[in-house]
Amino acid sequence: MLRVETSWYINIYEKMPNANPLLLELAKLDFNIVQATHQQDLRYLSRWWKSSCLAEKLPFARDRIVEAFLWIVGTMFEPQHSNFRRMLTKVAALVTAIEDIYDVYGTLDELEVFTHAVRRMEVKAMDQLSDYMKLVGGFVQNLLIKEARWYYNECTPSLVEYMDNGWISVGIPVIVINAFFCVTNPITKEELESLNKYPDIIHWPSTMIRLADDLGTSSVHF
Repeated sequence: MLRVETSWYINIYEKMPNANPLLLELAKLDFNIVQATHQQDLRYLSRWWKSSCLAEKLPFARDRIVEAFLWIVGTMFEPQHSNFRRMLTKVAALVTAIEDIYDVYGTLDELEVFTHAVRRMEVKAMDQLSDYMKLVGGFVQNLLIKEARWYYNECTPSLVEYMDNGWISVGIPVIVINAFFCVTNPITKEELESLNKYPDIIHWPSTMIRLADDLGTSSVHF
């Protein structure tokens, strides 16, 4: 992350005999201002996470609001983008909780009921949902439940089947699409239609993260 690297450079620069003291002071001040902004963001998110009571209601889910925040800081660290970091951290935390419901907690019967409830909610509110929110709902409907069925039915998908599902179910498209809405204004109809087609700029980074994520939890050693 760029701001962490900046602190390394500052530590090295201040030991140089020809260091410019004014430049060094400015660099430290800039670093501290950005850090203070990030700390303020994290205080806000910690209060939000605590008030949601999700950590208590879903004790099986990963309680990692700080980790989620650091992921988003790595995406956009500039101090003026606090709203981006706050919104995307919330999305990442909720996606993580939903994933853990499917991967850790629910039985197949329970997950089928949960998925059906989400579908009913979307149908009831379809006229009020934006295109990208319908797409986010598909993350629950069509992808995580498919992986749960593979697991409980002891079915091994082909590599193609797995990757066709896995690059979306990793959750990155949900975060990236929400990021687009946090930094883009206004948004055209053409751009919305493009998002529904999952362009390569979303597809390939999601594939890379899926593979990296699976390598981290795989029991197969090379």
